[in-house]
Amino acid sequence: MKTTPAARTATFLLTDIEGSTRLWEEQPAAMSVALEAHDALLRAAVEQAGGTVVKTTGDGVLAAFDRPEAGLMAAVEGQRALERHAWPTTGPLRVRMAVHSGSAEVREGDFFGPALNRTARLMAIGHGGQVLVSSATSALVADDLVPGTELVDLGEHRLRDLDRPEHVYQVVATGLRREFPPLRAVADHPTNLPPQVTSFVGRDRELAEVRALLVRSRLVTLVGVGGTGKTRLALQVAADALDGYRDGAWLVELAPLSDPELLVAEIGRALRLQHQPGQPPIDTIADYLRSKELLLLLDNCEHLIAAAADVTHRLLDSCPDLSVLTTSREPLGVEGEALFAVPSLALPAPMEEHGGHLDVDDEALERAGRSDAVSLFLERARATLPAFALDLSNVGAVVEICRRLDGIPLALELAAARVNVLSADEIAQGLGDRFRLLTGGRRTAVPRQRTLQALIDWSWDLLEDDDRRLLRRLAVFAGGWTLESATGVTFEYPADRGSDGAVRQEGGARLATLDGLGRLVDRSLVAVDHTSATRYRMLETIRQYSADQLAASGETVPLRDRHLAIFLRLARDAEQGLEGPELPAWMERLDAEIDNLRTALDWADGANPEAALELCFALTRYWRSRTMGSEGLDRLLHAVERVRALPEPDSAPAARARAALVARALAGAGHVAESIGRADVASLGEEALGLARMSGDPAAISDAITILAIARVLAAGERDVDGLRAMLDEATGIANDRGDWARAGRIAAARAMVEGPVDLDAADHWLVQASEAAVRSGNPQEIAWVTQIRGRVASQIGRLEDAERWFRQSQAQFHRIGDQRFELAVQSELGHVLRRSGRIDEAEAEYRQTVRGWQRSGNRGAVANQLESFAYVAMSRGNGLRAARLLGAAEALREVAEAAMSGFEREEYDSAVGRLRRELDRESLRSAWAEGGGMSADAAVAFALSP
Repeated sequence: MKTTPAARTATFLLTDIEGSTRLWEEQPAAMSVALEAHDALLRAAVEQAGGTVVKTTGDGVLAAFDRPEAGLMAAVEGQRALERHAWPTTGPLRVRMAVHSGSAEVREGDFFGPALNRTARLMAIGHGGQVLVSSATSALVADDLVPGTELVDLGEHRLRDLDRPEHVYQVVATGLRREFPPLRAVADHPTNLPPQVTSFVGRDRELAEVRALLVRSRLVTLVGVGGTGKTRLALQVAADALDGYRDGAWLVELAPLSDPELLVAEIGRALRLQHQPGQPPIDTIADYLRSKELLLLLDNCEHLIAAAADVTHRLLDSCPDLSVLTTSREPLGVEGEALFAVPSLALPAPMEEHGGHLDVDDEALERAGRSDAVSLFLERARATLPAFALDLSNVGAVVEICRRLDGIPLALELAAARVNVLSADEIAQGLGDRFRLLTGGRRTAVPRQRTLQALIDWSWDLLEDDDRRLLRRLAVFAGGWTLESATGVTFEYPADRGSDGAVRQEGGARLATLDGLGRLVDRSLVAVDHTSATRYRMLETIRQYSADQLAASGETVPLRDRHLAIFLRLARDAEQGLEGPELPAWMERLDAEIDNLRTALDWADGANPEAALELCFALTRYWRSRTMGSEGLDRLLHAVERVRALPEPDSAPAARARAALVARALAGAGHVAESIGRADVASLGEEALGLARMSGDPAAISDAITILAIARVLAAGERDVDGLRAMLDEATGIANDRGDWARAGRIAAARAMVEGPVDLDAADHWLVQASEAAVRSGNPQEIAWVTQIRGRVASQIGRLEDAERWFRQSQAQFHRIGDQRFELAVQSELGHVLRRSGRIDEAEAEYRQTVRGWQRSGNRGAVANQLESFAYVAMSRGNGLRAARLLGAAEALREVAEAAMSGFEREEYDSAVGRLRRELDRESLRSAWAEGGGMSADAAVAFALSP
């Protein structure tokens, strides 16, 4: 019979020094002395209240109390003692504390279980000097509070990794601070860390050691062979460390990337940055991170090791508050790198034998159950077979499995997945046979890498032929897949597949693939994610093994071609879907498949350049709408050059078709270039129009005219109004003939921008036409964009009330579809309208929000525009010197960003500069302007936001 660990109900006090990472970094010797004083003060407070210090936790303590009021009093007295103490070198230590009551397991003098997790999560949302109390403890002490002490209700809050919210109270007492910032609940931590679908088992020592390394070093690399749990450990460390990084923790998954050149772009995408024209992407990221206190997690660096090392070195060198946590099979080799070799899980002691039989009793059973390796095996086994339990009959086999597999997490999970078809004894026997082959029967230790290889080999050999074929074919996917894409790529069809990869008879194939995936999931070779739409994925170690099997099978080329056909078809469908009311759903679908789309593009670049160009072009709106404009533009222009390098087509129709494709791609490149502020939009449009007319393709002509007209409308200087009208009339006719209402709306909006300065009635007419066409398309982004243009034209012709109405409507529309970049742009334009209406304070309030948003996104051209807007606000208040500093800073920023002004912006700017020259003496203006020009972008924004 299994013996359960002892349990105890107690009240727990957990503490942590706020900002300790910075203090250790800046004053290690002083911090060591201060920590001794901190520990002594808190130990005295705990023991005086009748409690026990269970352990110190790096920069805090864990204490346990039999009486909840004693735990509360220890926290109060501890804070008072810390406040009274003189801290001559470090300054006062600010300590956050949490008190919670519950039941916990007691093992060797330490406490474990959910109550401790809740205490830690409660402490994490507090601030230095604050004592937080859970609802459980609050209920227990409500009638026993010491006079002068009260509990202030802070409401209900979500705690990280815990399903049940916590009703939180703050202790208020004489000698304690009362006012604190809002609690840092889950939603307050900026991060893209994924939710974990399985629990984190064991690794307490490893977690503590890696956290300690992050305190001492800004670069920590977790090294180890595949399957040792590097990624899972890193994700848990990052999640636990969120409270220590003001700007959050951000994951960059490198496993799907094959091209080192994409590493920087992937970091920018993870951080949701928009690349700046004229600036290397690494500099855009460095500019953004320079003022951030942030943890960057680079996962699976080994196949991009040189690029990862270079990027990491450059970012750490230029971003003083950045920390980087990486996982790799080898060190990065960067100066200052701290290495942590990820060990296997702690193993159970070998079972003792007497007379050829295992000596198994309740004590041995409990001892085995305490090991991390056995705990993981049991948890994963129960996920497969809920009734599975560790007992006297199987503990020997489970211990043998864990020891045979050297505690490697992935190996344990693969073995545990077999408990529904094999007993623990049968699994142990199968592993024994496999490892005797590896060692030639000798009792020789097998290296961890060979252990894992043998386990995966064993799992592979146990599969049926159909499942082995499916698993190796799934290796063509990157970043996961859906059931539909797996069916289309991996299933055999004697005569049921079209030339475009479409499946003509899907029912049986889909069901067979689903069954196969189910069997692979059951064996832990494939993972399934039900977060939104159901997707499947492989751990990188399994994917690499399967890719080797695919290469050995000789199926790589046909499978890659199928993969390309499937995702080219997806992109074609998306091209149409992105023009209509389903745009948000299509954007989410493409987001999920971006790694597969990149993989298909990489394959097509060598195997089928025309398919690569078509795929790139189909994603034009996606590149524009996501912060991936630079990658999209680079891929489009590269694909154009690859197609141009192909031999000339054999026939005139084929030549015209290729010219039309290249023309549309160049026009698409123009739209992408315009979205990221590039200066070559007009030249791309001109080149596209020349090829389009050569091809005679109406769609290509319409695409080229639209982007060329927009480029010329936005350019500063004189406009050829009649020429623009003629071009847009032609494009309008083509769009109407084809029923392309989204494009018709865009063309009509561009026509309104042409007419605005010269013919108000004509501008109104085209604005109405634009709105009707956009509504007819059903595309929410087009509707919001046309509404924005209505506001812009109204603003330019002085109809400020109308402009405000249209901008507020557009802002709400962009907000509903989650397009933050355009929402921010519209809010900026709203601020301009409020300022020009004389509502200076309201305008400044908008600018205070927008400049921070543009600063976060890394868009330096937009930041420069906001600095100019702050300058105009200063001028309206009679502060010319402040305005001159801001304009000097904006000018310097525009120069490095190569961000030209629009014609309308230039007019207002020139007028403001002329006024400053009249109001300020030459030397004062020159000096203030130079002072602003010498500011960094962050310093300029801080100055703009200052009183």
